[in-house]
Amino acid sequence: MKFIRLCEAELETLKMMAANYPNSFVRERAHGVIMNHNGIEAKQIASVFSMKIRAVYSWLNSYRDKGFIGLYTKKGQGRKSIFSALSPEQQQCILDRIDQGDSVKATTCFINENISQHISERMLKSFLKKRLCMEKNKMLAQTSSKPKRLPSESRTIEHLNAPGER
Repeated sequence: MKFIRLCEAELETLKMMAANYPNSFVRERAHGVIMNHNGIEAKQIASVFSMKIRAVYSWLNSYRDKGFIGLYTKKGQGRKSIFSALSPEQQQCILDRIDQGDSVKATTCFINENISQHISERMLKSFLKKRLCMEKNKMLAQTSSKPKRLPSESRTIEHLNAPGER
């Protein structure tokens, strides 16, 4: 594979991405493109990042074809959650067991025995955390969509017209 030649502006942008971008995958890929620009072969880049050479070639080809956007992970890539394969009824059953006071360990055993999905306690905790965040955001969206009343508007006319309150 030929080495990627970068102009000064591209190199500076990639350096900034490699140093500051919040997503570690993008930082690694930007650093890999810089390394390739500096004459380091894909095989050596793969060994630095402890990954397969095919992945490095994928980054480099993606950068060559799409530019900076090629370094990002597309939506929908990656491993799908085991819980996404469960029906809404099964998910609700899991949530009900936690609400009833079952421990994470007991609920994990229940899932592994009855739903025939092998999950770990860590996976269950992650699922519960995501569901909690979703419910919290849903509640916030519902409360923020209602018009807020000022304290003076919440008083009733009868209260304001009550005798002896002036």
